[in-house]
Amino acid sequence: MRDGEYRPLGFAAEAVALRAERLRREGRHLAAALEWRAVVRIDSKDSYAALRWADSCIRGGQRGRAAEAYLTAATIFAGAGEPRRAMVLARRAMEIEPAEVISARIGIVVHACGREAEALCETAARAHVAAGRFDRARELRELLVECDPGSVTKTLLVAEIEHEHGDPSRAAHQLTAAASRMHATGRTGEYVRIAETMLAHGRHDPETTLELVRIYLRRGQAAAAVTKLELLLRHAPARLEIVELLVRCHAALGDTAAALRLLENTLRRRGHDEITLGRLCERAEAFDSRDPGFAAAVRLLRNRPMPVHRSPPPPPLWARSGRGVPCEPSVVELQPSDAVNPPPPAWHPRQSGH
Repeated sequence: MRDGEYRPLGFAAEAVALRAERLRREGRHLAAALEWRAVVRIDSKDSYAALRWADSCIRGGQRGRAAEAYLTAATIFAGAGEPRRAMVLARRAMEIEPAEVISARIGIVVHACGREAEALCETAARAHVAAGRFDRARELRELLVECDPGSVTKTLLVAEIEHEHGDPSRAAHQLTAAASRMHATGRTGEYVRIAETMLAHGRHDPETTLELVRIYLRRGQAAAAVTKLELLLRHAPARLEIVELLVRCHAALGDTAAALRLLENTLRRRGHDEITLGRLCERAEAFDSRDPGFAAAVRLLRNRPMPVHRSPPPPPLWARSGRGVPCEPSVVELQPSDAVNPPPPAWHPRQSGH
């Protein structure tokens, strides 16, 4: 096919634009809006047509379509390197109809215009939440996290809406991943915020909580660490690392009785003969404590004989198989025929072959 045998789409766009202008002059604004929209579809960079489309929608009373048109124009200006004009139009769309501000339409504007556009995006997300459009709100906040993955506040906002109005398990996964990023980059304060948020929402990740305890201990916040360790101990009572950290916290707080009680219960459950538990008791003697008699009390406990509660032995084979001799005679209901001719006992000679 030779070039002269077809006309470019630009010619079609000009024809449609002329028809749209004629309809506008005739006061047929809804019809004009459709034509201007067709022009934008033909030429996605025609900002003039997008603005005309928005104007016709407003004159025709279609606020939602007008907001869509303004967002389209904002996207065009953002792509052309004109962030200020893009922001003016995006704000106008937000004021007209917040429901039309979605991530697919404002994504380029947010990427191109920075913090000002991000604030507008969060405002739209809150409007969606207030109107019960939780999926759209989550998408907008995920867009903000995509633009700034290091922001803990934005990550928490996404997890919050997911936890309250979406999938709580997904929220927990998002928070755990964010906590790992904060830990990897040494952002301790942000890590604490995320870990505490997880606990506040009832989403307990053992390793995240354990690292939170270590942070509190490094900061000297033993009281804050105790509550987390007690939670961990309920989920994993056999994990000696948790026992050791909790004993350390009780020692730091001067609560010798609680530390000894925890060690004694662990010794009763697992016994003195366990090597790792013996080493734990030896280390516990050296823990810093407000009580000067703490080390002596631990030493006394470690050297004191203590009975070990072990599980009972398994039942004998005949009891497990159900074919053995019962321990007590069972009461059998007699039938009328049995009353005249009672059945012989199990040891009767006729049954033994004698």
